[in-house]
Amino acid sequence: MLVALFIWLPPIVGMFSLDGTILGLPILFVYFFVGWAILIVLCAVLTRALRSAAQIERK
Repeated sequence: MLVALFIWLPPIVGMFSLDGTILGLPILFVYFFVGWAILIVLCAVLTRALRSAAQIERK
């Protein structure tokens, strides 16, 4: 949650508010969607690690 808060703070977002495109998409949109995808992957990795730790603890 803190990572999401940090990457979407206005000063950080302002750095990506540039005129230009990546594959025809504005840089700011690419920043938001790539950041969102990275957060989903991080949540999945963290969830898997916590689930493994909980199963080991039960045994």
